[in-house]
Amino acid sequence: MPSLFRLRPFDKSTEGGRSKERLRRAALTIVSTGVARVIGILATLITMPLTYSYLGPERYGLWMVLISIITVMGFADLGIGNGLVNAISEAYGKDDQRLAKEYISSAFVMMLGIAALLAVAGAAAYPFLPWMRLFNVKSGVVAAEGARAFLVLYCWFIVNIPLGVVGRAQSGLQQGYFSQIVAAFGSVASLLALLVVIALHGSLAWLVFASTFGAVAAIVLNGWFLFREHPWLLPSWHAYRKSSAHKILKLGLMFFVLQCAVAVGYTSDNIVIAQVMGTAAVAAYAVPQKLFSFVSSVVSMAITPLWPAYGEAIARGDVAWVRKVFFSSLWLALAVSVFFCTFLALAGPWILNVFFGKSLHAPLSLLIVLAVWGVVNAVGQVTSYLLNGAGVLKVQAITAVIVSLSNLALSIFFTLRLGVIGVCLGSIITQMLITYPVCFFLIRNLFRRLAKTKMEGNTGEEARLASAVKNTVS
Repeated sequence: MPSLFRLRPFDKSTEGGRSKERLRRAALTIVSTGVARVIGILATLITMPLTYSYLGPERYGLWMVLISIITVMGFADLGIGNGLVNAISEAYGKDDQRLAKEYISSAFVMMLGIAALLAVAGAAAYPFLPWMRLFNVKSGVVAAEGARAFLVLYCWFIVNIPLGVVGRAQSGLQQGYFSQIVAAFGSVASLLALLVVIALHGSLAWLVFASTFGAVAAIVLNGWFLFREHPWLLPSWHAYRKSSAHKILKLGLMFFVLQCAVAVGYTSDNIVIAQVMGTAAVAAYAVPQKLFSFVSSVVSMAITPLWPAYGEAIARGDVAWVRKVFFSSLWLALAVSVFFCTFLALAGPWILNVFFGKSLHAPLSLLIVLAVWGVVNAVGQVTSYLLNGAGVLKVQAITAVIVSLSNLALSIFFTLRLGVIGVCLGSIITQMLITYPVCFFLIRNLFRRLAKTKMEGNTGEEARLASAVKNTVS
């Protein structure tokens, strides 16, 4: 394992060399992501109690609702970003630089067009939105402050759409470690900016600007590094191809359905609580939920580099590697999530008391349900990343729609009767009863299909060699 942590790549002319190179890039990405996540977690642990104390429960809950709204809108790129990851990994598996440039140029043009349309639509709709009803607050002053903060967050969202090709291209090339290193500096920049705004008693809008400033700066710097190392990847109008755009859009639309479903079913928790119980109740759920989301972040950190690696390995026909890595990552995710979620469920009251005092109380029942949610979510990530990398999207998308609608209905039902704990119960039940069975069925069929394709390929190669030998003898 230590030999994987080196800058010099392995020889990719053999299957063993390609396997080591994938693991080397994944290992570098995991380590750099780990450093970036630790810095991000530390920044969050510093800023969460400061911003909560500075804003108060209602305005802090309003901030969480704003973030949830933007997260729900994260599907606005029509899944083109995720489609680009698959397309770039395929081009990388074929060692085709020209095709990779066509993909990134075509994706950039489409995402730039989407950003322009959303900017016009947002400018037209902003003055007419019912902010008090949207945030479920009684004060017009609080609603106005939330509207201004949303405008700042929306502008960041628009700019981030075309810039997203940078990170997606690096992911497809299995070079996510570059973006993670730069993202760490972005987290520090945002932390410093937040501290300055709090010291100057800035408004919620300025806090939102400070929290997004570092991310935008990091993406721009990261793009400079990417195109400096790979100038042939720089988007060009002349490299746009309708065929490449169609392929990415076709892949993207499947991801789009998945993103919509996830947004409606799993990132709408804060919105459901705000509408059912009021904005002030959001903090009682959002803060402990953030603790358990760190577990998902750790698992995601470890397995995200495998998404493009799966795509590249399948394009090359390295089936054994895909099977071995998938099952290893599945058991690792289960072990890590069970350990950390159990720890957080037991130590959660103490952690919340240390950082937030008695102003924030989370019942033990909520922490236990969040712990189960953390484990279920971690295992689900492992299966979905394999299916995403393999391009098995249609059945996933249909299932995700069914699951998200069921989850939303159950979340509202349980929240009305059990309080904030209800949104978590809806997610757990739908994943266990619907998502898990479907995903493992798809994975079993995927491995069977890949094994059959590999066997047919080997048989065909043997036949060609036999024919060549026979002709030579003749």
